[in-house]
Amino acid sequence: MVAALTVAVLAACSTNVDGAPRRPQASGLQSYLLTADQVGRAVGNPIDRSGEAKVGSIDLLPNGLRDSNDVSPLDCLGAATPLMRVVYERGGVSGVALQDFSRLGAGLAVSSVHTGVVRFNSDPEAARMFSAFVQQWRACSGTAVEVHVTPTASLQWRIADVRQSGGILSATVYSAESDDKPAFPTEHALGLADDCIVDVDVAVTAGAPDGRAVQLVGLMLQNVSRGR
Repeated sequence: MVAALTVAVLAACSTNVDGAPRRPQASGLQSYLLTADQVGRAVGNPIDRSGEAKVGSIDLLPNGLRDSNDVSPLDCLGAATPLMRVVYERGGVSGVALQDFSRLGAGLAVSSVHTGVVRFNSDPEAARMFSAFVQQWRACSGTAVEVHVTPTASLQWRIADVRQSGGILSATVYSAESDDKPAFPTEHALGLADDCIVDVDVAVTAGAPDGRAVQLVGLMLQNVSRGR
């Protein structure tokens, strides 16, 4: 039931600055994404692409949660779940690329992965946004985020283990329908390279969180740096 509620919730780069090189809005962003083989090796089980990659504007980002009527505290939404439009529209976004992965079946450590790269209109703007995210995530550590999925159903995301290592920001988010229900972990991580922020989460279905999202962010950051 938790997985179904989460799916329902989630369903609901550059211009010229100070003489910096120009790059078209979403040019090259797809090359920063990962293959299913790369993701499978990182998470520890085979996993498949969920459709084709999406490349375009900020309008691609999920927009079902926007205010305190939907989720509280709203300032912790960005730490709790990836790639929400209301989180990223606070910066000057010039392009987005998204790729999801999933696989169902017994004995899997990971059932789904969401990956995305958000390009901003300059390197300093991306750095400013990443610094703001670091402060927000740290302030939200230990916070239970309440999501009102329907008038009679809610989901709780508890943010834990916020840390920054090697330039990558990470947390573990425990999802449950209420305090007395089992909580399921999701690894969430962010990284910064040039004018882009990489955002990844990994749904853990067996075992403990183990740095998979951090590893995937690191691979994507390498792609961004090589594509500069």
